Amino acid sequence: MLFLVGIRDLKQVNDLHGRETGNAVIAEIGQRIAAFAPTMAGAIMAARLPGREFLLIADATTAHEAEQIARKLLLLLGAPLQQKDGDLHISPRIGIALSSPGQSGGAILAAASAALAAAYSRKGRKYRFADSLDMVDALRNSKLDKGLRQALAQQEIAIHFQPQFDVASGRLVGAEALARWTHPDFGEIGAAELFAAADRCDLREELSYAIQKQAVGYAAAWPAAGSLHLSINLGAEELADDHAARLLAILDEAGFAFNRLTVELTEESIVRDFDLALSQLDMLRSRGVSVAIDDFGTGYSSLAYLKSLPLDYLKIDKGMTADISANPRDLIVLRAIIALGKALDLRIIAEGVEKAGQLDMLRAEGCDYFQGYLRSPPLSASQFQLFAEQQVG
Repeated sequence: MLFLVGIRDLKQVNDLHGRETGNAVIAEIGQRIAAFAPTMAGAIMAARLPGREFLLIADATTAHEAEQIARKLLLLLGAPLQQKDGDLHISPRIGIALSSPGQSGGAILAAASAALAAAYSRKGRKYRFADSLDMVDALRNSKLDKGLRQALAQQEIAIHFQPQFDVASGRLVGAEALARWTHPDFGEIGAAELFAAADRCDLREELSYAIQKQAVGYAAAWPAAGSLHLSINLGAEELADDHAARLLAILDEAGFAFNRLTVELTEESIVRDFDLALSQLDMLRSRGVSVAIDDFGTGYSSLAYLKSLPLDYLKIDKGMTADISANPRDLIVLRAIIALGKALDLRIIAEGVEKAGQLDMLRAEGCDYFQGYLRSPPLSASQFQLFAEQQVG
């Protein structure tokens, strides 16, 4: 069995803290893996590969054994790394390939590499087993990577908008910007796959800037009478020293009021460098920009951030709302999240609302805003412009 371990955010560590720190991170991760390997059942070999990856080979025979190893390894590697300027958090990923009779070493390594590439681009669980689809995905990824730079140069990345509504009145209050790319071979490519390709190609900064500039430009033309809000997503890679200033410059150039923008951040983006994130968010909020925690309920350290960060919104992940009308436990958890947010004076946004019964429950629990297919799917920029004019007018 082969485990391929990758450091998802090594480039960002280098960019934010310098290559010396990046090299220290690689060395520390290597030491942790070397110390972990002898504890693995049937461990055979541990080695560093070029770049940001490490290889472990073990004589494990079942998927359950591999899963246990992966979880323990992720827990070890995800612990804070002590650097001279404070703790540093990284986001490791693991691709796992189970060998089969007659399979060559090159084939099993290729399978693990494809699984790791898939793990880089997924939310939630940070490891993935290789399967036949991963090899297809590897070919797909290669095509996406080759086309992305040209797509950016030719402005082929489109912006769609997911409308957001007031729970009590049903009034349109704004929209979340979503990136889409219509690939000539694969059709519409969503934001998760798009940013995964950008990470592989070292184009995340360019992609983020293009998306934000386009989204703000469109939003500046929305009906002024409605004062509709725009939400954009920021990842860990966007929380660089100069990002707040660049974003404010985009708003200023477009003539879009600062207090009509909300930036949405996942917990993973904040944990990377808490002090830097805090300084950037403080700068944005001082100019009127609102801040939301996105995908709440999917992370592991939400409470610490809720009490420490300058926040305005708590956004409940769609996985937390999907079964509230059928599963009493889900409703209990949702009720606790909303009560916690309200106690901290945060406004609550629910994602993925698809049924009237879900909206009724959210209304009863005091949720403020919602988005989802119950009222509208994501719309193209022109579709949303028309939709907004009809709603506001």
